[in-house]
Amino acid sequence: MLVSVIIPAYNAEDTLKNTLSDVLSQSFTDFEVVIVDDGSKDKTGAICDEYKAIDNRIVVLHQKNGGLSNARNNGIKIARGKYITLVDADDRIEKYYLEYLIKAIQDNNADMSCGRTDRVKENYSPDDEITAFSAELFDRRTALSEMLTGKKITVGPCNRLVPRNWYIESPFLEGKKYEDLSNSYKLHLKSSLVAFVNVPIYHYVMRGGSITGSINVTEKQCMDYYEAINLCADEIGHAYPDLENDIAVLKSRDYMSLYLSIHRCAEISEELLKIELIVLKWVKFNWRKAFTNKKAPINVRLRILLFRISRKLYSFTYYIGIRIKGKALA
Repeated sequence: MLVSVIIPAYNAEDTLKNTLSDVLSQSFTDFEVVIVDDGSKDKTGAICDEYKAIDNRIVVLHQKNGGLSNARNNGIKIARGKYITLVDADDRIEKYYLEYLIKAIQDNNADMSCGRTDRVKENYSPDDEITAFSAELFDRRTALSEMLTGKKITVGPCNRLVPRNWYIESPFLEGKKYEDLSNSYKLHLKSSLVAFVNVPIYHYVMRGGSITGSINVTEKQCMDYYEAINLCADEIGHAYPDLENDIAVLKSRDYMSLYLSIHRCAEISEELLKIELIVLKWVKFNWRKAFTNKKAPINVRLRILLFRISRKLYSFTYYIGIRIKGKALA
């Protein structure tokens, strides 16, 4: 077994069938699908069992709700594939998703591969058109730089093909939100060569219920976010001090999102007020490093400038963007 596709699912009855349809229609066939039903209260569990009965490549794990990181970790533990890729139960993938990720590794003798991710609306469906394969090869430092600035490699845990043992050695932090920030960089620090598929093969479906896009945010979510941002930035900075300006892009982008999250809490505690002051002070003295970094996407650089000019205007623009486009801008 070459690849295991891990799909954590919680109350995903409205989206899981589409995701499974994409996975089971892959042009590459040497894979299994491990679906972790994380204590769903709707028909998710029944859908998992239904698909398992008609396709022997599917393995289903029903468990008590343990959270996203726990579901991913448990799915990886029982996986049999040499490589692991993570797919969320409400996202969509192209039919050549696995083929291209594997080809990128094999053609370049790379340790792991990543693909280009785009953001789509809820009614999106992959079509039958095939986009020609295209890949780039990055050394460790360059891959980290690309992840920090976010133009090509995203910090999210999906759309990667990673040796299973790396996830066993560096599991997702359980009981924490923002597991992407606190895990993805560890994989890149292990990898000498990363192959990047420069084709949009993974489609992140924008929905109103995500942590960063939801209206109600808890204090714990903000605390976890702050911890994850600094963990990622500090460990990469320790390994590669010369990536200071790229780290500034990540911290600026995520600190702005954290600022908005803090102000979506029902009550702002003294601890959150302290974190807000730390965030604002950091942005005050470091925003130029990110704004002048030409590797950063132009929309991120403009948001940094707007945030520095007026936080009220930045917040207003953010919420107008959600109403008009139906998705989070930060």
